[in-house]
Order: sequence, then C-alpha cells, then structure tokens
Amino acid sequence: MNNPESVKLEVFTIVLKPVEDYPNNSFEDLISKINGIDVSQELFEQFTQLFINHIDLGYTEIRNKAFTLSTNAYDYGFDITNHSIWGVLKGGPKGNGKTKSPLENREDEEDLSGDVINDKYFFCLHFPPDSYSGFLFFHIYGGESIRKEFIQHITDLFKVTRCYNKAVCHPVLPNSVRDEFKNNSRVVGLTYNTNVLSSAMTQDSEFANLCANYNIEITIKPAGQNIVSSERVGIMNRVLSGLKFNNLPLSNSRKKKVALENLSSNKTSTFELDVQDVMPRIYLDGKVPLDIYGTPNFVNLKIFCDELLRELIAGQYTRIARR
Repeated sequence: MNNPESVKLEVFTIVLKPVEDYPNNSFEDLISKINGIDVSQELFEQFTQLFINHIDLGYTEIRNKAFTLSTNAYDYGFDITNHSIWGVLKGGPKGNGKTKSPLENREDEEDLSGDVINDKYFFCLHFPPDSYSGFLFFHIYGGESIRKEFIQHITDLFKVTRCYNKAVCHPVLPNSVRDEFKNNSRVVGLTYNTNVLSSAMTQDSEFANLCANYNIEITIKPAGQNIVSSERVGIMNRVLSGLKFNNLPLSNSRKKKVALENLSSNKTSTFELDVQDVMPRIYLDGKVPLDIYGTPNFVNLKIFCDELLRELIAGQYTRIARR
C-alpha cells in the first residue's frame, strides 16, 4: 500500500539537443528524420503510434526496473490539438532475489526472479511540432519509482544519429503551486546535512577510522510560538549558512532542507532548499481523488495536468534543482 500523503506529481521540461552545426531544431524536424516515418503523412499521429508501440509490445527493461503500457484501452490516448500523449504505465522493480508468501502460510515461498513488482504510474507528454521543448508530467509514490527509467526511454526516442543528440530533461515547478504553498505556511526548521564537516570534529585517528563515512545533520528551529513565514526562508538561510561549525561554514553543506507547516492542514512537509528558495513538490492528496492504496483517479489526474499545462505553456514555471 502506498501512503496517500506521499503521492506526488512531477513536471519536467524536455529539450531537444541538435548536434553541432545542425541547422534545425524542432520536434517536427526530428520526427521526420526517424526511420519508418512517412513525411507525406501526419507526423504527430505517426510518432504517437511509434511511441505507443515502444511501450505496448511488452515490458521495457532498464537497469533493475521494467514497465509497459496498461492493457486497459481506456488508460491511454492522445490529443492532436494539444500535441499530447497520455497514459498509464504498469511496472516497478524486478523481483530478482525476492520471494513472496501467502499471508496464511509463511513456510510457502515463491521465487519472484523474472517477475515485475507492478504499480501504476500516470504520464502526460506534450511536444508541439514547431518547438524544440516540451513538458512531461509523471506521477510517483513515496517509495521506488520508474520515473528515471521512463525519462531515459523518452529522451532516447528524441535522438536521431547525426541530427539530434539525446534530449535533456529538467524538473520545473508551476508558479501557482509554489505560490500557493509559500503564502500559506510557516517555517518549523532548517536542516543542513554534510559529510565534509565530520572530518573537522576531532583529530582522534581511532575515532576517524571508525567513523570514516557518516553525515552530520544540524537542525535549527524557531523557539516557542515564534511564527516565521516561508517568505523569510531566504533571509534565514543566508544568515545561517554563514555560521561555522569547527571553523567550516554551513554553506558547505551537501544538502539543505526546510520543513514547512501548512497553516490550513497543519501538515508538515520537508523540501529541498533550491537556490536559496523553497520549491515544494506537487502532492496530489486533496487535489486528485486517491483510493485506499494511494492510486490516483487517472481521469481526474489528466484534467489536473491539463490545467497545469496551460500555465506551463504561458511560461509560468520555475526551474528547480535536479533530484
């Protein structure tokens, strides 16, 4: 079972990368260069069928994960007007080295090698023919995900020898989501995580040999009933990053995180501190219906993505740090 509160939607830009000195740069041009594409026919529809075939003929295996298109015909489709393909994948980690047992009999085990541990994942890919950049929506749960493997699959498709190198993918956040959270939350703690400062703690060689690989985590919280709005995070981080621990500043930290409490729901979530700013993730609980297993209603999720897409097309988004 997936925790409904951890179910998220992630948004990415997909940007084409033409080879050096190649004169063109658009999805339409790239698709026209793919083997088997008939340039006299509608390019978007042909690529859509190619895309669907790639993930529908069987499981695609990448590293220790595998995925395929849902066998439910209502779980995928395309929109020619908006130049989008959407669908539901099933997949997850391969079961190599794992076993399963019935709940009523712990002695009975079945080897899962060669099997896939399936979850369902929604995606929506938007790529306008006359542009060199598009958007990918991908929903994930709190645990393992096939997001990286599916993105690799997509960026490989947007690659043509001697014309286009592998496409580049980068996470972004719609400004409306960022502003909604930032304007209605308070800071409950900033955390600095580092493995550099550990070497400055002591010169005791015996201790250093025992603890050669570990992290130090320093958390700073407002005291008492002090309410610090999320808008003040940049100021707090600028000051706190200058503090020194054994003569090394916290700005050297490998990771910086901020814990924010939503003033409406009283829920606390932890986010990475990206470029001195808070970049919340898009949690779907409360935005899209989820079942008891944390699986979204995919029809509603598609509508939610369509709303965000209009915002992204208008350029109303912020680039965030790679996760």
